[in-house]
Parts: sequence; C-alpha cells; structure tokens
Amino acid sequence: MGEKRESALATIILALVTLAIGVYALAYGLQTMFYFQAKHWASSAPFLREVPQPLPSTAASPVQEKNLSFYGVSFAAPWKGILAQTNGDAHSEVDFRTGPVIIFFNPAGEKDILSSIRDGDLKTYDRYEAVFGSDLFPTNYDLYWAVYNASPASLSPFISRAQVERIGTLLEWKLAFGASEASTIYKVQADGLRGLQFGDPSKDAMIVMRLFDAHNAQYRLLFTSRAGRGTFPQSDINCVLDSLKLTPEVH
Repeated sequence: MGEKRESALATIILALVTLAIGVYALAYGLQTMFYFQAKHWASSAPFLREVPQPLPSTAASPVQEKNLSFYGVSFAAPWKGILAQTNGDAHSEVDFRTGPVIIFFNPAGEKDILSSIRDGDLKTYDRYEAVFGSDLFPTNYDLYWAVYNASPASLSPFISRAQVERIGTLLEWKLAFGASEASTIYKVQADGLRGLQFGDPSKDAMIVMRLFDAHNAQYRLLFTSRAGRGTFPQSDINCVLDSLKLTPEVH
C-alpha cells in the first residue's frame, strides 16, 4: 500500500514538474533561448558587448593643414605636409608626411538602410514593423544609435517577448553592421553632424567614423597611419571632426 502511495506521489510530482517546465517554456522559452544565443554570439564577436561611450576628451589639436575637401565636405587636419592625395568616385584619400591617412567615402555610395527596408521586400518590412512599429526609426542615425546601444546585457530570460524580439533584432543588425574590429565605440558630434566613432587611436589600427546630417545623408571617414597604431591621439581626430563643414549644395 505504501509503495502505491509513493508511486502515486512520484507520478503527481513528475506531472507537476512537467507542467511547470511546459508553462516556463511557453512563457519564457523564446527569451531563454535567445539569451543563451546572444551569449554565444558575444563570445565570438566581443564588440557586441560594447555600447557608445562619451569621448574621453573633446580637446582638439591645433590645425596644420586647411582647405581640404571631399564630396562637398570641407575639413582641416592637425598634420603638416601632404604626401599624396587621390580623388575617386567611391572614396578619396589624403596621406600626410608624418604617417596619418584619412580616407573619405562618397556619401552618395552609403546605403540608406531605412529606405531599403521601406521600399524593399514586403515580408521583411512587415516583420520589422511588427517589432518596431510602423514608423520604424525617424532617421538612419536613430537606427544606428539603437543598434549600437543594444547589448547582450540587456537580455534576460524573464523580459517580455516583445522586448526580446526588439533587442534580438537589433543584435542581429549589430552583427551584420560590424564594428571594424574596434575596441571601443564613442558618440561624436560636429557642426550639423552627429554619429559614432568606432575605435580608440591608442589601441586600434583603424578608426572609423559614421556621421549623419539632418537630411539623413551619411558621411564615413577612416583614419589610420602608416606608422602603426597608437601614433596619433584622439585630439588629432577631434581636430578633423571639429573642422568638418558641409557646403551649401550638400544641404
């Protein structure tokens, strides 16, 4: 008799455990699965954990070269003496005698991601609309800001499905967009421009800057040096950033 009671009790406990697992899986299964998936992604792509930080310093080096211009954007540089300058349809480059190199990409070639979503495959648009709403994001800058502010740290097995779908989609975009092997992401701002800087010149071989104007145009610059990493400070990049001016025809 005792054995039957124990067997019945064990059956009830097993049924309750099975029910509890089923309820958990139904309520939090997607969240738990994506929580561990994001941890796996971050182990192979550590930049997923990085989110934009304020610049360590906004001080700028003195201007040495003036009146530089590519694609309707003028700027100055803190390095004296131009070794070579090339102008191209896709990108242009200026090399300075002391080693630094600036590559400026043609804004006309930068992808308008929001327009491609709105005007692209209807199923893809419907999916993103279900996650982010009918307006998606006001501008491409807002999209990039949301993407690079997403982090696996924002995930939990116990957040809502709507939250995990939003954060999960942003992390998928972050993986696709990449971060140019940057160790750090900074928030930056210039005259009429705002955006992100990928990389720390004291650590990284390349620094990439993505800037956006009020009209949704994107400007991308790459800083590097023939002398190697750590050969110019953040204040040199700030000098270029502070000097950026859009010509009237760009507006």
